[in-house]
Amino acid sequence: MKNNKKTVIVLVVVIVVLIAIIVYLLLNNTDNKSTNTTTSQNATSEGYVVINATPNSTRVPLYTDRYANLTSEQINEMIEERSMDKVSIVIKEGTLTKEGATIVVTDKNDYPYSYGEHFNIQKLEDGGWKDVQTIGTYYINDIAHLIKEDRTTEIKLNWKDRYGELETGHYKLNLEETLSDSSKATISTEFDI
Repeated sequence: MKNNKKTVIVLVVVIVVLIAIIVYLLLNNTDNKSTNTTTSQNATSEGYVVINATPNSTRVPLYTDRYANLTSEQINEMIEERSMDKVSIVIKEGTLTKEGATIVVTDKNDYPYSYGEHFNIQKLEDGGWKDVQTIGTYYINDIAHLIKEDRTTEIKLNWKDRYGELETGHYKLNLEETLSDSSKATISTEFDI
């Protein structure tokens, strides 16, 4: 009789646990469906995806893969034809300070590069470019900025930790790009403080 009671108790506990798991999965699945529905409705009607649907949520442009329908051979051919001659950078108007700036990278390649935040600054002195002296340990945000459909991307650079506040003078900002063959290329823009 005691064995039967133990068996019944074990079965009841197993059934309760299974019911709890099923209820949890059903509730979790319902939450995901409503979130996905909201996101796809927002993406379709406005061209944006809502992240964290709260009154203060940020709207992010919907990214579409322009190369999804291309074969790997077509993509490889476009990569082979890329050239840094089709890339330029400028400082976005109104963003330059002694501590940083936002740069706009324009890449007119059919298959553009992606851009990181590896840069250095030089100052024009005695008719030549001299590297600006770093002031201490600094960190590089190791991220890839993708070129949007308008063939541009913006990169906000803060050089205060690396160089401090720049003094008055004529400078050159050099953005470093790693090419397909792992070699490095540099694109530059000049500015005055």
